Amino acid sequence: MRAVGYSIETAIADIVDNSISAGATSVEISFSMDLETPYLSILDNGSGMSASTARNAMRLAGVGANSVRDDRDLGRFGLGLKTASLSQCRRLTVITKQSNQLTGLVWDLDHMIARDDWSLIVLDQAEMESIPNFTKLRSMASGTLVAWTELDRIHSQTKNVSAEFDQQMVHARDHLALIFHQFINGDHPYEKVEISINSMPLDGLDPFLTNAKGTQKSPVEKIVVEGIPIDVQAFTLPYLNKMSEKQRSLAQVPGQLRDSQGFYIYRSGRLVIWGTWFKLLHKSENGKLARVKVDIPNSLDHLWSLDIKKSTAIPPVEVRDRLKRFAQDLIAPSERTIIYRGRKEKADDDVVRLWDVIVDRDTYRYEINRDHPLLQVAQEGLGPRELRNLENALEMIELLFPAQDLVNRFSKDHVPAAESTDDLIRNQLLAMWESGQGNLGAPSEFIDLILHSEPWNAYKTNPEVLLNWIAESDNPGIEKTDV
Repeated sequence: MRAVGYSIETAIADIVDNSISAGATSVEISFSMDLETPYLSILDNGSGMSASTARNAMRLAGVGANSVRDDRDLGRFGLGLKTASLSQCRRLTVITKQSNQLTGLVWDLDHMIARDDWSLIVLDQAEMESIPNFTKLRSMASGTLVAWTELDRIHSQTKNVSAEFDQQMVHARDHLALIFHQFINGDHPYEKVEISINSMPLDGLDPFLTNAKGTQKSPVEKIVVEGIPIDVQAFTLPYLNKMSEKQRSLAQVPGQLRDSQGFYIYRSGRLVIWGTWFKLLHKSENGKLARVKVDIPNSLDHLWSLDIKKSTAIPPVEVRDRLKRFAQDLIAPSERTIIYRGRKEKADDDVVRLWDVIVDRDTYRYEINRDHPLLQVAQEGLGPRELRNLENALEMIELLFPAQDLVNRFSKDHVPAAESTDDLIRNQLLAMWESGQGNLGAPSEFIDLILHSEPWNAYKTNPEVLLNWIAESDNPGIEKTDV
């Protein structure tokens, strides 16, 4: 039982599942490795249990996998409380309060070994008093306290137990903030649940950056399996340099953005598995901003493979088949965001780009567009030798374009420098005007010409800005009052 493979964060999450299933609105996780008796406790204000229910909860598979469960029940096999707890400690204490009655029960591995029997310890009032945070539970109308003592697993991993346990609890904080984010944030239809660690409340880690400016959301798709609807919704995160530092940190769920793309499978609101396409698609650089939320109710548990830790799951075949039909469409917005970042897709046909993408079968390369106004003006007045030198320089720039370096940096989520500022665009505009004045017609004609080329196409709706830049320059050829 102890070797199922729980980490401390997945073990704690299993206990929090029980708290939410019991209708708790507050879950307090406390720990200390500095006391004479190190401990970790999880206290909730849920409905609590009667003495008989608590005794049944301490049985293995007290509620079986095939039992009918409430919609909010996050349990599965009836094993989580025991397997999760005993994976981390040798002594599990559960004290619960309901209808003003307190019940305390203990599984102690050393006691069972000594007795050579599944011998459950029943605590009296005095023994309950010694359990960490019992006083808080006693003052509540109802609730349950789970306490882990004799934490032998952490002692076997390191000599610096306190520092290592602190680090593990940092991981646990981030894990809980992610998998329970819909409850922590009170996202409809889930009731808000405050989860805290050593009195510090957790902020829900929304992997879709739902409220971020620039996040794209698809309409909710309905997949009906056995008459039960499953909601599917695709999200495309903003381009990397449009995110704040905090948003980038939130978006990098398992580590890198590329690894975070894919399906995010929820079971009754609780995130179970994330960052995978289930082999329906390959992870790609262009798809790294794509995330698809799939929320499956526990009434379909019998159709999918969920492990005891609720950390691995394979969705039902019916769901996979339906997802496969439109999986490619789900990542299309991410590909457009990566390829056409900052551009309006409908404007791509009539905007003159500085860089052209030349596709040849399965390969591609970038070429500088010789018809771009910047180059047209730069070639004005050049003789054959100068034109040849310019062409040689352009070909060398194309040849040495650092494509592989860009791929490597983007794959590590390095943020590119900010895009051209107004000052840089203004300086380039004035340089073109001054070098080509006399051959470019009136300023308004010049502006009309370049408005179809990047980066000036960004000013299509407000060309007066460009005219004013010329009028305010030292060599305008135009009076400000003419604008």
